Amino acid sequence: MRHIFFGNSANLSSFKVIIRLVFLFVGVVIGAGFATGSEIMLYFKNCGYLSVLFAGVIIGLLCVFFCYFGKLQNKIKFVKKLMKIVVFLSSVVTYCVMLSAVSELIETQFGIKYFGIFTAFIVAILMLYDMRIIKLLNLIIVPLIMALMLVILIIGKGEIYSGFNPLQSILYAGMNMLLGGYFMSEEGAKLSNNQIAYIGVLVTIVMGSLMSICYVISMQAFSASMPVFEVARSYGLGVLATVVVYLAIFTTLIGSGKAFADMIFAFVPNKFIIFVLCFVLGFYFDGTDFSSLVSFSYSQIGKIGFVICIIVILSVLCNYSQMLLAKNKIKKLELHQPK
Repeated sequence: MRHIFFGNSANLSSFKVIIRLVFLFVGVVIGAGFATGSEIMLYFKNCGYLSVLFAGVIIGLLCVFFCYFGKLQNKIKFVKKLMKIVVFLSSVVTYCVMLSAVSELIETQFGIKYFGIFTAFIVAILMLYDMRIIKLLNLIIVPLIMALMLVILIIGKGEIYSGFNPLQSILYAGMNMLLGGYFMSEEGAKLSNNQIAYIGVLVTIVMGSLMSICYVISMQAFSASMPVFEVARSYGLGVLATVVVYLAIFTTLIGSGKAFADMIFAFVPNKFIIFVLCFVLGFYFDGTDFSSLVSFSYSQIGKIGFVICIIVILSVLCNYSQMLLAKNKIKKLELHQPK
Protein backbone atom coordinates (compact mmCIF):
# COMPACT_ATOMS: atom_id res chain seq x y z
CA MET A 1 0.00 0.00 0.00
CA ARG A 2 2.83 2.35 0.88
CA HIS A 3 4.43 1.61 -2.50
CA ILE A 4 1.18 2.37 -4.37
CA PHE A 5 0.80 5.86 -2.91
CA PHE A 6 4.38 7.02 -2.63
CA GLY A 7 6.24 4.91 -5.19
CA ASN A 8 9.45 4.55 -3.16
CA SER A 9 11.17 5.78 -0.02
CA ALA A 10 12.58 8.83 -1.85
CA ASN A 11 9.07 9.97 -2.85
CA LEU A 12 7.81 9.37 0.68
CA SER A 13 10.67 11.47 2.06
CA SER A 14 9.84 14.24 -0.44
CA PHE A 15 6.16 14.10 0.58
CA LYS A 16 7.12 14.50 4.25
CA VAL A 17 9.24 17.56 3.43
CA ILE A 18 6.31 19.14 1.58
CA ILE A 19 3.80 18.48 4.38
CA ARG A 20 6.16 19.76 7.07
CA LEU A 21 6.84 22.98 5.20
CA VAL A 22 3.14 23.56 4.44
CA PHE A 23 2.26 23.08 8.11
CA LEU A 24 5.19 25.27 9.15
CA PHE A 25 3.85 28.08 6.95
CA VAL A 26 0.25 27.67 8.15
CA GLY A 27 1.33 27.42 11.79
CA VAL A 28 3.35 30.61 11.49
CA VAL A 29 0.62 32.74 9.87
CA ILE A 30 -2.54 31.60 11.70
CA GLY A 31 -1.89 33.42 14.94
CA ALA A 32 -4.24 35.23 17.27
CA GLY A 33 -5.38 37.67 14.59
CA PHE A 34 -6.46 34.82 12.34
CA ALA A 35 -7.81 32.32 14.88
CA THR A 36 -9.88 34.96 16.71
CA GLY A 37 -11.25 36.25 13.42
CA SER A 38 -10.09 39.82 14.12
CA GLU A 39 -7.72 40.11 11.15
CA ILE A 40 -10.21 38.38 8.82
CA MET A 41 -12.80 40.99 9.81
CA LEU A 42 -10.26 43.80 9.51
CA TYR A 43 -9.71 42.91 5.84
CA PHE A 44 -12.90 41.14 4.69
CA LYS A 45 -15.87 42.26 6.80
CA ASN A 46 -17.60 43.97 3.86
CA CYS A 47 -15.89 42.05 1.04
CA GLY A 48 -17.57 38.63 0.79
CA TYR A 49 -16.28 35.05 0.75
CA LEU A 50 -14.88 35.28 -2.82
CA SER A 51 -12.32 37.79 -1.55
CA VAL A 52 -11.29 35.30 1.13
CA LEU A 53 -10.89 32.47 -1.39
CA PHE A 54 -8.96 34.73 -3.76
CA ALA A 55 -6.58 35.64 -0.92
CA GLY A 56 -5.92 31.92 -0.42
CA VAL A 57 -4.99 31.54 -4.09
CA ILE A 58 -2.66 34.57 -3.94
CA ILE A 59 -0.96 33.23 -0.81
CA GLY A 60 -0.35 29.89 -2.53
CA LEU A 61 1.17 31.61 -5.58
CA LEU A 62 3.32 33.87 -3.41
CA CYS A 63 4.65 30.82 -1.56
CA VAL A 64 5.96 29.57 -4.90
CA PHE A 65 7.68 32.89 -5.63
CA PHE A 66 9.23 33.07 -2.16
CA CYS A 67 10.57 29.51 -2.51
CA TYR A 68 12.24 30.45 -5.79
CA PHE A 69 13.47 33.66 -4.18
CA GLY A 70 15.22 31.47 -1.62
CA LYS A 71 17.13 29.77 -4.45
CA LEU A 72 18.31 33.17 -5.74
CA GLN A 73 19.21 34.91 -2.49
CA ASN A 74 22.95 34.82 -3.14
CA LYS A 75 22.42 36.61 -6.46
CA ILE A 76 20.18 39.37 -5.09
CA LYS A 77 21.86 40.30 -1.81
CA PHE A 78 20.39 43.81 -1.62
CA VAL A 79 16.81 42.51 -1.80
CA LYS A 80 17.69 39.82 0.73
CA LYS A 81 19.01 42.42 3.21
CA LEU A 82 15.97 44.67 2.69
CA MET A 83 13.62 41.75 3.25
CA LYS A 84 15.41 40.73 6.45
CA ILE A 85 15.09 44.24 7.91
CA VAL A 86 11.36 44.35 7.15
CA VAL A 87 10.80 40.80 8.40
CA PHE A 88 12.67 41.62 11.61
CA LEU A 89 10.39 44.57 12.36
CA SER A 90 7.28 42.63 11.33
CA SER A 91 8.18 39.60 13.45
CA VAL A 92 8.78 41.75 16.54
CA VAL A 93 5.38 43.44 16.07
CA THR A 94 3.66 40.07 15.50
CA TYR A 95 5.32 38.60 18.60
CA CYS A 96 4.09 41.50 20.75
CA VAL A 97 0.54 41.30 19.34
CA MET A 98 0.42 37.56 20.10
CA LEU A 99 1.46 38.15 23.71
CA SER A 100 -1.30 40.73 24.10
CA ALA A 101 -3.81 38.23 22.67
CA VAL A 102 -2.76 35.47 25.08
CA SER A 103 -3.28 37.76 28.05
CA GLU A 104 -6.76 38.91 26.94
CA LEU A 105 -7.89 35.43 25.87
CA ILE A 106 -6.98 33.56 29.05
CA GLU A 107 -8.15 36.32 31.39
CA THR A 108 -11.53 36.57 29.59
CA GLN A 109 -12.20 32.82 29.66
CA PHE A 110 -10.59 31.71 32.92
CA GLY A 111 -9.93 34.92 34.86
CA ILE A 112 -6.19 34.11 35.01
CA LYS A 113 -3.90 37.13 34.76
CA TYR A 114 -0.32 37.37 33.47
CA PHE A 115 -0.61 34.30 31.23
CA GLY A 116 1.18 36.22 28.47
CA ILE A 117 4.28 36.32 30.68
CA PHE A 118 4.08 32.58 31.31
CA THR A 119 3.67 31.87 27.57
CA ALA A 120 6.60 34.16 26.72
CA PHE A 121 8.75 32.12 29.11
CA ILE A 122 7.81 28.81 27.46
CA VAL A 123 8.32 30.20 23.94
CA ALA A 124 11.69 31.70 24.91
CA ILE A 125 12.85 28.24 26.01
CA LEU A 126 11.61 26.53 22.83
CA MET A 127 13.37 29.08 20.63
CA LEU A 128 16.71 27.92 22.00
CA TYR A 129 16.21 24.79 19.87
CA ASP A 130 16.45 24.50 16.09
CA MET A 131 13.66 24.49 13.47
CA ARG A 132 13.00 20.75 13.83
CA ILE A 133 11.06 21.15 17.06
CA ILE A 134 8.98 23.99 15.53
CA LYS A 135 8.12 21.85 12.49
CA LEU A 136 7.18 18.93 14.76
CA LEU A 137 4.89 21.13 16.88
CA ASN A 138 3.15 22.46 13.76
CA LEU A 139 2.59 18.93 12.43
CA ILE A 140 0.52 18.31 15.56
CA ILE A 141 -1.02 21.72 16.22
CA VAL A 142 -2.18 22.75 12.71
CA PRO A 143 -4.40 19.66 12.09
CA LEU A 144 -5.80 20.08 15.60
CA ILE A 145 -6.68 23.73 14.90
CA MET A 146 -8.39 22.72 11.65
CA ALA A 147 -10.44 20.02 13.39
CA LEU A 148 -11.50 22.28 16.27
CA MET A 149 -12.55 25.10 13.94
CA LEU A 150 -14.65 22.64 11.95
CA VAL A 151 -16.39 21.57 15.17
CA ILE A 152 -17.23 25.21 15.97
CA LEU A 153 -18.54 25.72 12.42
CA ILE A 154 -20.69 22.56 12.44
CA ILE A 155 -22.20 23.17 15.88
CA GLY A 156 -22.78 26.88 15.27
CA LYS A 157 -24.57 28.65 12.45
CA GLY A 158 -23.13 30.48 9.51
CA GLU A 159 -24.00 32.26 6.30
CA ILE A 160 -22.09 32.85 3.08
CA TYR A 161 -21.84 36.53 2.18
CA SER A 162 -21.39 37.61 -1.44
CA GLY A 163 -19.04 40.30 -2.68
CA PHE A 164 -15.52 40.63 -4.06
CA ASN A 165 -12.68 43.04 -3.32
CA PRO A 166 -9.38 41.88 -4.88
CA LEU A 167 -7.38 44.73 -3.32
CA GLN A 168 -8.16 43.52 0.20
CA SER A 169 -7.22 39.99 -0.86
CA ILE A 170 -3.83 41.22 -2.09
CA LEU A 171 -3.15 43.28 1.05
CA TYR A 172 -4.12 40.38 3.32
CA ALA A 173 -1.83 38.03 1.41
CA GLY A 174 0.98 40.59 1.68
CA MET A 175 0.55 40.79 5.44
CA ASN A 176 0.88 37.02 5.83
CA MET A 177 3.83 36.71 3.46
CA LEU A 178 6.14 38.96 5.45
CA LEU A 179 6.66 36.31 8.11
CA GLY A 180 5.47 33.22 6.25
CA GLY A 181 7.47 34.21 3.17
CA TYR A 182 10.63 34.49 5.25
CA PHE A 183 10.39 30.84 6.27
CA MET A 184 9.47 29.82 2.72
CA SER A 185 12.53 31.57 1.30
CA GLU A 186 14.79 30.03 3.95
CA GLU A 187 13.55 26.52 3.17
CA GLY A 188 12.95 27.04 -0.56
CA ALA A 189 16.62 26.83 -1.52
CA LYS A 190 16.56 23.09 -0.71
CA LEU A 191 13.42 22.25 -2.74
CA SER A 192 12.92 20.87 -6.24
CA ASN A 193 10.57 22.49 -8.76
CA ASN A 194 7.97 19.75 -8.21
CA GLN A 195 8.11 20.19 -4.43
CA ILE A 196 7.61 23.94 -4.78
CA ALA A 197 4.60 23.39 -7.06
CA TYR A 198 2.98 20.94 -4.62
CA ILE A 199 3.60 23.34 -1.73
CA GLY A 200 1.86 26.16 -3.61
CA VAL A 201 -1.20 23.99 -4.28
CA LEU A 202 -1.43 22.62 -0.74
CA VAL A 203 -1.00 26.04 0.89
CA THR A 204 -3.80 27.37 -1.32
CA ILE A 205 -6.12 24.52 -0.30
CA VAL A 206 -5.32 24.61 3.43
CA MET A 207 -5.27 28.41 3.81
CA GLY A 208 -8.35 28.87 1.60
CA SER A 209 -10.29 26.32 3.65
CA LEU A 210 -9.22 27.69 7.03
CA MET A 211 -9.83 31.31 6.03
CA SER A 212 -13.29 30.48 4.68
CA ILE A 213 -14.29 28.66 7.87
CA CYS A 214 -12.95 31.51 9.99
CA TYR A 215 -14.81 34.08 7.86
CA VAL A 216 -18.18 32.31 8.10
CA ILE A 217 -17.83 31.99 11.88
CA SER A 218 -16.54 35.54 12.41
CA MET A 219 -19.35 37.23 10.47
CA GLN A 220 -21.75 36.20 13.22
CA ALA A 221 -19.98 38.56 15.64
CA PHE A 222 -18.03 40.88 13.35
CA SER A 223 -18.00 43.81 15.81
CA ALA A 224 -16.37 41.80 18.63
CA SER A 225 -12.67 42.06 19.46
CA MET A 226 -12.33 38.28 19.00
CA PRO A 227 -15.28 37.20 16.78
CA VAL A 228 -14.54 33.45 16.63
CA PHE A 229 -14.08 33.33 20.38
CA GLU A 230 -17.33 35.22 21.03
CA VAL A 231 -19.33 33.00 18.64
CA ALA A 232 -17.96 29.87 20.27
CA ARG A 233 -18.78 31.18 23.75
CA SER A 234 -22.34 31.92 22.67
CA TYR A 235 -22.74 28.21 21.84
CA GLY A 236 -21.12 27.07 25.07
CA LEU A 237 -17.82 26.30 23.36
CA GLY A 238 -15.70 28.91 25.12
CA VAL A 239 -13.15 26.42 26.45
CA LEU A 240 -12.83 24.74 23.05
CA ALA A 241 -12.34 28.10 21.33
CA THR A 242 -9.74 29.10 23.91
CA VAL A 243 -7.77 25.95 23.09
CA VAL A 244 -7.98 26.67 19.33
CA VAL A 245 -6.90 30.29 19.65
CA TYR A 246 -4.17 29.58 22.17
CA LEU A 247 -2.63 26.88 19.96
CA ALA A 248 -2.74 29.23 16.97
CA ILE A 249 -1.10 31.99 19.01
CA PHE A 250 1.53 29.60 20.27
CA THR A 251 2.65 28.50 16.79
CA THR A 252 2.87 32.11 15.59
CA LEU A 253 4.74 33.19 18.71
CA ILE A 254 7.36 30.53 18.06
CA GLY A 255 7.59 31.41 14.36
CA SER A 256 7.82 35.19 14.83
CA GLY A 257 10.15 34.83 17.81
CA LYS A 258 12.40 32.47 15.87
CA ALA A 259 12.53 34.90 12.93
CA PHE A 260 13.77 37.91 14.88
CA ALA A 261 15.87 35.79 17.28
CA ASP A 262 17.86 34.32 14.35
CA MET A 263 18.58 37.80 13.02
CA ILE A 264 19.71 39.08 16.41
CA PHE A 265 21.83 35.97 16.93
CA ALA A 266 23.71 36.72 13.69
CA PHE A 267 25.04 39.92 15.32
CA VAL A 268 24.98 38.93 19.00
CA PRO A 269 25.60 35.16 19.23
CA ASN A 270 24.31 34.83 22.77
CA LYS A 271 21.18 32.75 23.37
CA PHE A 272 20.72 34.06 26.90
CA ILE A 273 20.30 37.64 25.64
CA ILE A 274 17.65 36.47 23.16
CA PHE A 275 15.91 34.50 25.90
CA VAL A 276 15.81 37.58 28.17
CA LEU A 277 14.52 39.81 25.33
CA CYS A 278 11.65 37.45 24.51
CA PHE A 279 10.75 37.16 28.18
CA VAL A 280 10.90 40.94 28.79
CA LEU A 281 8.53 41.57 25.86
CA GLY A 282 6.09 39.25 27.65
CA PHE A 283 6.17 41.48 30.73
CA TYR A 284 5.63 44.65 28.70
CA PHE A 285 2.83 43.55 26.36
CA ASP A 286 0.89 41.33 28.76
CA GLY A 287 -2.36 43.22 29.39
CA THR A 288 -2.16 45.65 26.44
CA ASP A 289 -5.27 46.09 24.30
CA PHE A 290 -5.29 43.39 21.62
CA SER A 291 -7.92 44.95 19.33
CA SER A 292 -6.07 48.28 19.11
CA LEU A 293 -2.77 46.59 18.32
CA VAL A 294 -4.34 44.51 15.52
CA SER A 295 -6.23 47.45 13.97
CA PHE A 296 -3.12 49.62 13.77
CA SER A 297 -0.27 47.21 13.13
CA TYR A 298 -1.87 44.62 10.81
CA SER A 299 -3.17 47.16 8.30
CA GLN A 300 0.30 48.73 8.05
CA ILE A 301 2.01 45.35 7.79
CA GLY A 302 -0.31 44.45 4.91
CA LYS A 303 0.82 47.50 2.91
CA ILE A 304 4.50 46.87 3.62
CA GLY A 305 4.04 43.18 2.82
CA PHE A 306 2.47 44.08 -0.53
CA VAL A 307 5.56 46.12 -1.48
CA ILE A 308 7.93 43.32 -0.41
CA CYS A 309 5.92 40.77 -2.42
CA ILE A 310 6.16 42.94 -5.55
CA ILE A 311 9.94 43.25 -5.07
CA VAL A 312 10.30 39.48 -4.59
CA ILE A 313 8.15 38.67 -7.66
CA LEU A 314 10.09 41.11 -9.87
CA SER A 315 13.42 39.81 -8.57
CA VAL A 316 12.48 36.21 -9.33
CA LEU A 317 11.08 37.00 -12.79
CA CYS A 318 14.07 39.17 -13.76
CA ASN A 319 16.64 36.63 -12.61
CA TYR A 320 14.96 33.66 -14.26
CA SER A 321 14.46 35.67 -17.46
CA GLN A 322 18.19 36.45 -17.51
CA MET A 323 19.00 32.78 -16.94
CA LEU A 324 16.67 31.76 -19.79
CA LEU A 325 18.20 34.33 -22.16
CA ALA A 326 21.70 33.12 -21.25
CA LYS A 327 20.72 29.50 -21.98
CA ASN A 328 19.21 30.47 -25.35
CA LYS A 329 22.35 32.43 -26.21
CA ILE A 330 24.52 29.40 -25.44
CA LYS A 331 22.31 27.17 -27.61
CA LYS A 332 22.56 29.60 -30.53
CA LEU A 333 26.33 29.69 -30.21
CA GLU A 334 26.45 25.90 -30.16
CA LEU A 335 24.31 25.72 -33.31
CA HIS A 336 26.60 28.13 -35.19
CA GLN A 337 29.79 26.36 -34.22
CA PRO A 338 31.39 24.44 -37.11
CA LYS A 339 31.11 20.67 -36.83
